[in-house]
Amino acid sequence: MTIGTTTTLLIGWLRDDVALAAVGLTTLLLWIADGLFQASGIAATAMVARFLGRGDPEMAKRVAAQALLLGVVAALLATIILIPLVDDILRLMGGSPGVVEQGTRYMRVILLTSVFSFPIAVASGVMRGAGDTRTPMLVVLTMNLWNGVASYLLVFGGGPIPMLGLSGAAIAITSARTLGGFLMLGALFTSYGRIRLSPRMLLRWDGELAIRILRLAFPNLGEQAIQRVGYVLFMRIVASLGTAALAAHQIAVQVESVSFMSGWGFAMAASTLTGQALGAGQVDLAEKSVRRILLFSCSFMGLMGLLFAGAGPQIVRVFGATPQVLALAGVALQVSALGQWGLAISMGLSGSLRGAGDTRTPLYVSLFGVLCFRVAVVYLFAVVFGWGLPGVWGAMAVDWSARAILTIFLFRRGRWKTVEV
Repeated sequence: MTIGTTTTLLIGWLRDDVALAAVGLTTLLLWIADGLFQASGIAATAMVARFLGRGDPEMAKRVAAQALLLGVVAALLATIILIPLVDDILRLMGGSPGVVEQGTRYMRVILLTSVFSFPIAVASGVMRGAGDTRTPMLVVLTMNLWNGVASYLLVFGGGPIPMLGLSGAAIAITSARTLGGFLMLGALFTSYGRIRLSPRMLLRWDGELAIRILRLAFPNLGEQAIQRVGYVLFMRIVASLGTAALAAHQIAVQVESVSFMSGWGFAMAASTLTGQALGAGQVDLAEKSVRRILLFSCSFMGLMGLLFAGAGPQIVRVFGATPQVLALAGVALQVSALGQWGLAISMGLSGSLRGAGDTRTPLYVSLFGVLCFRVAVVYLFAVVFGWGLPGVWGAMAVDWSARAILTIFLFRRGRWKTVEV
């Protein structure tokens, strides 16, 4: 997420609203494409955690190898399909001609090496299932350091390096994602932890195991698809508010991602702990882990909400965009504080459900949120009531709060305790 924030920060200082809006739409498109691999990564987390909890590391390794093999094949297919369709997709998302032109060039550069970067989510899922969250963190930290230096040099130029603007940012992100892909795979092949693969394991196709992984991944893939379709419709509403609103939304999203990604981190911890506890037959430990994680998550994200509410306009100034964009972004960030607790609860419980192998319940919750709140309420607040970008973020807070209430209800029913993977 920080890679996207770095790009937004640097492009903001170019004082080009069109380029900044292009970053916003292409970041969304990249997020849509990554959803396929996040689904496979979540399935890998659940299965690896469950088998390690049962004391069966060999089966966990077989799952890891098959998940990675599926990830590489899917990355090839996604790249072939997306490259010729980028401009049409950005136009469908509501981008203006200038935004579509710049965004298409930017995105196609990134997609050229995506076969090495898309499977990062799968490899991370395998490591998280084994309880190793440190290695993915170190790999992504390395990616960010590389991307920060390369982006600055290529966007603004320096010495013999020409100023490339948005194209330079695309080259930097491409090189950083490729580096991360190789480092993640290298970590799995040389790991001293509980999961260590050999290259020949990736050459063994296990159809039965692949079907088990896909069966677990498909509901999550459906959830990801629903979220992405809903977000595309959502972004069309944001784009209809004008280029300045779209650019401001991108800035607010990047700042709010500090809180969002902490919630995601707690959700991943919930997945691992729940899966391993159920594998060991300790349902009580799984429930205790979830309660503790929610306490941590709500506390941290609540504090972030207070920070956004009190200092939103001051925080966004670091992005150096035009005064109109910064003013809109500051108000949007303040409104985002209303949804932090709902976001924390929804993400934490959903992470626990996925770790248990119950990928259907988060699917139902996402479907409910998109159909009933994400698109309809955003349109009502932003367009019908005329509240603009602050209305967009207020509707998002309503959406996350509603999802949290429904997820609590479904979690307490306890179906997740009996799911087999």
